[in-house]
Amino acid sequence: MRPKWNAAAASIPVGLFAAELAGGFGGPAVVRYVDDLETFAVAFLAAFFCLRAARRNHGRLRTFWHLLAAAVGSWCLGELMWAVYDLPGNGSVPVPSWADAAYLAAVPLAAAALLAHPALHGRTTGKARAILDASALAASLFFVSWMELLGPLWRSSDLTTGGGLVTLAYPAGDVLLLFLIVLVIRGTTDRDRRDLWILLVGLGAMTCSDGAYAYLQEVAGYATGNLIDIGWVAGYIGIAAGAYVSRPQRAAEPVPPPSELTRAALVAPFVPVLAALGLAAVEIQLGHELDRVAWVAAVVVVCAVLIRQVLLAIDLRRGSESDVELPRRLLSSLGETQS
Repeated sequence: MRPKWNAAAASIPVGLFAAELAGGFGGPAVVRYVDDLETFAVAFLAAFFCLRAARRNHGRLRTFWHLLAAAVGSWCLGELMWAVYDLPGNGSVPVPSWADAAYLAAVPLAAAALLAHPALHGRTTGKARAILDASALAASLFFVSWMELLGPLWRSSDLTTGGGLVTLAYPAGDVLLLFLIVLVIRGTTDRDRRDLWILLVGLGAMTCSDGAYAYLQEVAGYATGNLIDIGWVAGYIGIAAGAYVSRPQRAAEPVPPPSELTRAALVAPFVPVLAALGLAAVEIQLGHELDRVAWVAAVVVVCAVLIRQVLLAIDLRRGSESDVELPRRLLSSLGETQS
């Protein structure tokens, strides 16, 4: 089946699920049953296809799919436990609960899977600049999340209680996963397969819903049937689709070819940096004071970017061919986008 047909087929259950949540057909009880059972079903399907992909691959890709299957399996167990609490209790789910334990246990497994992916072990354009790029990216994501979510939750949550710790743990884990997702995108090349992009979009959708869940739990309260649940269903289906269309890797240990970085790989690390610096400028313009944590994160971003550019200038002066290609490809990509 062609990729565009895979995307169309995967979007159908997401659309039907969104229509049910938005329309509320059958009343709150029906919406709650559809929400809980469909979320569990698609999570189970994603875990099954990840195991299938693991059996078809070798080396790092097999490790990646096995770890991701374990992570999705933990999420699936969390969905089942949530349904056990939610359906008999008419929407009453304690915080924290065993469902939270299963959800949060999936985060280190998903992080380990992303760290094992071959995209993080291929050719880089300079180890020092790669470290600085990662530092700037991590600080940028942390700055944005601290200003918009982590900081307010830190100040308002009672961290002496289990509920307060769980509420803060969700967005903290999401920041880690988003950081690793962008690093994987950064390491992709023209020869990488489309299954990775589908899968990363799915993980990104899940992290967005997790962040919204943490905010609603603390500010307005969360109940099953909220529209943010669409992100979890879309995430599981994205992971399942990525695993389903993955092509088997026959080599015992894949050797990354010296292929060029994709346009997304060139641009992706700069998006969080620009978002962080833009947010800092807006907050200062509005007269809002940055706390000490935000200032430290902002300084790390600026310093990492400046040092990285100095190293790039030094390498360009030395005439390194591999480093000269990076700004050329970036400028050509930007030129194509403008035209």
